[in-house]
Amino acid sequence: MDYTVRVHTAIDDVDERWDDLMTAARAPVFYRRPFLRAFEKHPLHPVLRTAYLLVEDGSGRAHAALPAYLQRDVDPMRVIAEHYPHAAGRTALLSHAWHCYDTVLPVRPGPGSRSAAGRAVTGLRDLASAWDAGLCGIVNADAASPLDAQLTEAGFSGVDIDVGWGLTLDQYTGFDDYLTRALSRKARHNLRHDLREAERAGVGVRTADVGDADLDGFVRLARASAAKFGNADYYRPGLFQDFVRELGDCVHAVELRVEDRMIASALTLTDDTRLHYWAVGYAQKDTPGYSPFYVSYAHVMREAWASGRDWVELGRRNPSFKRRYGLQPRVLRAYFAER
Repeated sequence: MDYTVRVHTAIDDVDERWDDLMTAARAPVFYRRPFLRAFEKHPLHPVLRTAYLLVEDGSGRAHAALPAYLQRDVDPMRVIAEHYPHAAGRTALLSHAWHCYDTVLPVRPGPGSRSAAGRAVTGLRDLASAWDAGLCGIVNADAASPLDAQLTEAGFSGVDIDVGWGLTLDQYTGFDDYLTRALSRKARHNLRHDLREAERAGVGVRTADVGDADLDGFVRLARASAAKFGNADYYRPGLFQDFVRELGDCVHAVELRVEDRMIASALTLTDDTRLHYWAVGYAQKDTPGYSPFYVSYAHVMREAWASGRDWVELGRRNPSFKRRYGLQPRVLRAYFAER
């Protein structure tokens, strides 16, 4: 089948074919229109140019797609600095945004899917050349996915950059079954202990939609938590709140309070099949006897089973905790081609 690659520079210039393709491909929330529109309006990191590559057949039906961002000196996870230091200062055309830890190549299932994926990859390289990007790539992709072979065959070099973590939900009947069967005795005891102590301390828990969530409180806590790793500006005040508000119904906050003081806030994102534990901020002190981080984790996991989704995604970093709590790892890889 012959395919054409069309490049759009705004998500709202692409009609409903984008949404239909993302549903057919079971693409993560990061590829859905609300997230892409939010990133256009309130980019969480600097972007020079934005593109949406749509692979169409002769009738105009969409078979594959990629968002891509031209950027310079944007490397919050230090991927380019550590693996391509000679490319520092050069422009890079990358898919997806750095705040996405679940990069895929959405393809419509069925005959011709591999060919459509190949045209999307070729289109990305062609666009990088047209925009004079020194580096072209796809970052935070599952190393075990079919994308690995496709990108390697297309001349991209793969490097392991991180580990993503998640859990298949339907292997357990619910949160209590997960505690019993997935966790060691010590991990189970510690989590139940923190939940009891938080209840004794009068910690209240609520799930709020984006219109009712305390996003300023979230940013304050998240920046303090991220500062320990030198990455507070991952949550830029004002910009981050505006971005989250733009997400609409796909985002919720799980908030923990003692009286009027918020001690933790976790943001979750949902798509057709997954609940994403996307971000969390929590108090660093004044919570004797329990950890707001652990209590937040427990309540988000309860939300995951209640959501009816197949998978809960917990992103990157903090491997010791995630391994201890029975989460499943997958290697995340970046694929680069240079001009």
